[in-house]
Amino acid sequence: MRKLFIGLFGGLVALAGVAGSAGASATIDLLWAVSGTSTTSVLASSTGIVLNVVLVAGAGGSRGAGVSVDYTTLVADFSIAGFSSTPGGDLPLSFGSTSDTLSRIENLNSAAIPPGLGDGLTAGQSHILGTITFDSIGPGGSFTLLSDANGFTDDVLNLAGAVITGTTTFNSSTMNVSPVPEPGTLSLLGMGLGGLYVVGRRSRRKR
Repeated sequence: MRKLFIGLFGGLVALAGVAGSAGASATIDLLWAVSGTSTTSVLASSTGIVLNVVLVAGAGGSRGAGVSVDYTTLVADFSIAGFSSTPGGDLPLSFGSTSDTLSRIENLNSAAIPPGLGDGLTAGQSHILGTITFDSIGPGGSFTLLSDANGFTDDVLNLAGAVITGTTTFNSSTMNVSPVPEPGTLSLLGMGLGGLYVVGRRSRRKR
C-alpha cells in the first residue's frame, strides 16, 4: 500500500508531468532547541525540553517530507507535553495529523504541494518539519532518540517530486538526564554541611 503522503503528491505530479532523479538525497536532523545541537543535558523532572525535527535539502532540493521520531529508549516517569508539525514559508502545507503511538511520534510533515504552492527548498536550505516537547523526564540516564520515515504517511521528496527516502540520512539525538537527589538525601547533605560548619567554628575558638 502506498503511503498517503506520497499518494497525494504522486497524483499531482503525474498531472503536471514532472519527472525527477531518485538519487538526490536529503538529511533529517534531531536538534535540541536549547542548544541547537543533537545532544542535551537536563535534570530529571525538567520541563519544556524542545526537540526540533529538521529537514536539510540535498543536491536535488526538496518539496517536503514526512518523518517519525522513535523514543522507545526513554524510561519510566517520562512523558511528552506536546508535538506538532511546522508548515510555513517554502513548505506551507501539512497533511493529516501528527500522532503519538506511545513509542513514536509519527507524521511530522511539511510540504510545498502542488507545484507552485510554496517554492520548496533548494540545496542546503533547511526547514523545521515539527517539534516535540518533553516533560516529566526521569530517572537519570543517557537516552537516544531515532528519526526515520517508517510511518504510514512518511517519505522525503526532492524538488521534482521523486521519493528520495532511501537515500536520505536520518540522524539521531541524545538526551543525558541527571537524577535529582531525593528530599532525604538533600536533608542528610544539609546536616553534614552544618556539622562541618560547627566543627570548624569550635576549632577556631580553641586557637
